[in-house]
Amino acid sequence: MIKLFVSDLDGTMFHQGQLFEHDVEALKNLIDQGVILCFASGRLDYEIVKIMESLGNNFHRISMNGTYIYSNEGEALLDATFHPSVIDKVYEMITHDKFLIYVADNSTYYIEEKTDLVKEIEKNSSMNAVELKTLKSDLGKSITPKKYVVLGEDEDLLELQKELQEELPEYVTSFISAKNCLDIVPVNVSKGSAIQILIEKLGIKSNEIACIGDAYNDISMFELTPNSFAMENADDEVKKYASYTVPSVAEAVKIVLQMK
Repeated sequence: MIKLFVSDLDGTMFHQGQLFEHDVEALKNLIDQGVILCFASGRLDYEIVKIMESLGNNFHRISMNGTYIYSNEGEALLDATFHPSVIDKVYEMITHDKFLIYVADNSTYYIEEKTDLVKEIEKNSSMNAVELKTLKSDLGKSITPKKYVVLGEDEDLLELQKELQEELPEYVTSFISAKNCLDIVPVNVSKGSAIQILIEKLGIKSNEIACIGDAYNDISMFELTPNSFAMENADDEVKKYASYTVPSVAEAVKIVLQMK
């Protein structure tokens, strides 16, 4: 029997700034059946709470791809951070003429300059960053980075990912979280590792959880349980790690409720 259902947000539960009513109703049905909910996202914690406010606070949250874990009662179960020695190094490794670079602390996205392109990106992604010309010099001082978000061409992002892995393997983890987007987080941080911490806290076994997602940052949670669902529009490389492929969260819930 499934005791915990974990859902990604963007591209899974949240589509171009909106929730589908049939997915929300499906999750409410899970709650009525006594299943615990958790949302695991690359977004900041307050964004998860705001997007899913229709469910009240009746869910656990894994934010910034596993950097933070909050229980449904607001208890902080994890607050991961970068080693101080690599904060500047990571920022410097990101070639500024190839990429747009956001830095996130626990509550805010920052960017050095809000160009017209940046404003358009933020409009389409429901994202709102603070423009900060002194961002580079403020890192590690007034701003404690928890995640770097790098936007660019996929080929360039993969090359950057390779460089990070070669130079800083003991300090950072990185993964493609969406098309044209690379997330850089503290080492050993992932949705999967965060879920492991959460289920140990809840006393739940890995075969008693189900999860759904659509991107490379969801693979780590697919690997935790045989009850894993990939969205049908996910890349084939992502789908091969999931046990099921479905068109919606509602369809995944229908299957979950049939599991014994």
